[in-house]
Amino acid sequence: MKEYWNDLSKAQKAKYIIGIVVGILVVIFAVLNWRYTSVHLLFKRVRIPITLLVIVSVAGGFGFASLFDYRKFKKKDKQIRQLKMQLELKEIEEEEQI
Repeated sequence: MKEYWNDLSKAQKAKYIIGIVVGILVVIFAVLNWRYTSVHLLFKRVRIPITLLVIVSVAGGFGFASLFDYRKFKKKDKQIRQLKMQLELKEIEEEEQI
């Protein structure tokens, strides 16, 4: 884990730290608001604690954001593979010319 942390840039470290602080603040907010509220779930109305509503909303938002990050990283990985192949082809061409 230390190696992973040391390999991160300052911006990435700041992003993780801010994420942790925001997460802690959300949990504190949720615990302080442990009251029940009515929520409409398409065809049904349920009463759940605001805390649970906040935690489920945060988890859903995190999952949604992760989905887009996954697609972005998948696209970047594809570009990296293509660039590596182009680099290998150029190196082969250079070797043949020598």
